[in-house]
Amino acid sequence: MTKKYQEETNDRTRYNLHLPNEVMSLIQKWYKDDGCTTMNEFVERAIKFYAGYVSNEQNHNYLPNIVLSTMKSIVRESENRHNRNLYRIALEMSMLMNIMAATHHIPEDSLAKLRGDCEEEIRRINGMLSIDTAVRWQS
Repeated sequence: MTKKYQEETNDRTRYNLHLPNEVMSLIQKWYKDDGCTTMNEFVERAIKFYAGYVSNEQNHNYLPNIVLSTMKSIVRESENRHNRNLYRIALEMSMLMNIMAATHHIPEDSLAKLRGDCEEEIRRINGMLSIDTAVRWQS
């Protein structure tokens, strides 16, 4: 590269690049959305990302780390959603059980037998309990 197209400032060098108009349009369209303050920063990030992608053939850990990171965040969010729903269900079940306990006087030995019977039934139906199943079981 000749001095005409190169200007050194600190740790940077200016290069004369020839880009198709459509590529320049993409840079102008997306650099702010990516959080870049300049188009230069966007191009630098893009080149580093693409270089990492290309080097995947020599470094098999690059792409899997991106996939692993994405999957971990998806699983974490899913766990949070499940935990919130399980909390709500546990709260409703607790309220229902306290209402039933307050209105029905069930002897402890009957309660222990019922627990055992229910455990067997849940195993038999593979945990897929519905009100219809419970009504048929009680009949």
